[in-house]
Amino acid sequence: MKRLHSYLFLNLYSLILFLLASCSQRQEAMPYEADSTGIDTTVLRVAVMPAMSCLPVYYAERSGLADSMGLEMTILRYQAQMDIDTAITGGHADIAFTDLIRICRLKKQIKLTAFASCDEPLSLISLKTKRVKQVNQMKEQMIAVSRLSATDYWCDRLLDSTHTNYDDIYRPQVNDVRLRAEMLRQGLIDAAMMGEPYATWMTMLGHKRIFQSKGKQPRLYAWAATTATNKQQKAFCNLLNSAILLMERDDQVPLVRDILKQEYQMPPALADTLVIPKPIRTSDIRKSDMAEAEKWLGHE
Repeated sequence: MKRLHSYLFLNLYSLILFLLASCSQRQEAMPYEADSTGIDTTVLRVAVMPAMSCLPVYYAERSGLADSMGLEMTILRYQAQMDIDTAITGGHADIAFTDLIRICRLKKQIKLTAFASCDEPLSLISLKTKRVKQVNQMKEQMIAVSRLSATDYWCDRLLDSTHTNYDDIYRPQVNDVRLRAEMLRQGLIDAAMMGEPYATWMTMLGHKRIFQSKGKQPRLYAWAATTATNKQQKAFCNLLNSAILLMERDDQVPLVRDILKQEYQMPPALADTLVIPKPIRTSDIRKSDMAEAEKWLGHE
């Protein structure tokens, strides 16, 4: 309860910001609609969002790699982890991109197993017009996050490390990752916790990166299975790691940049010049990372 004040601050104002940002040129996230004709259970349903760890999945589909490896897969595209949560709890996804904090919450409702850790660094990006170099200079400013997620966790860690009072920082919840970047671009928020490639895009526009979780523990992002078998999980990890290797080839760069334009909605001029952060191969879930997620969630 001690941080509740931060989340309740100016709910109406946050709604106004959302509506203003939605007026920009962007593609809205499509809500899931149940298939009344039934679902083909032989096809692996993978829930993704525009995150760097999901780039190999988009690539595997577009390049035909999934077909060549004999993995039947359909991609469920979402713009926010909250929408992926809905797909998981509704039984619409066999494998989903999420984080350990959300897994700790959701496994109380549904059978959910984290089977592969992925390195998805987050950055705190500050509006370029602000004279801010660290979090304790952001008193009474807004940092957009997705509540009860890895973005929220790292924001907490930053506040703790700088001895900043939680009530001094307002944290409006902006779940849509593309919208979070667009709101910062338009100056509708003071800062945002965001992943790649949006963090790098914002720095190319002159906004300031004042924190990055890269190389720090815990590694919170993961692939989780609901109904996928152990064999399917292993096949999926092999697909991801094969895609990561192929994506590094020079002849594959045009396709990767095209995916950034279409799936991540990045402006063509930026997508064509962006130094693309490379996804990291999957690894086993560390017990210490899961324990840290459960510990932090228990304090909320």
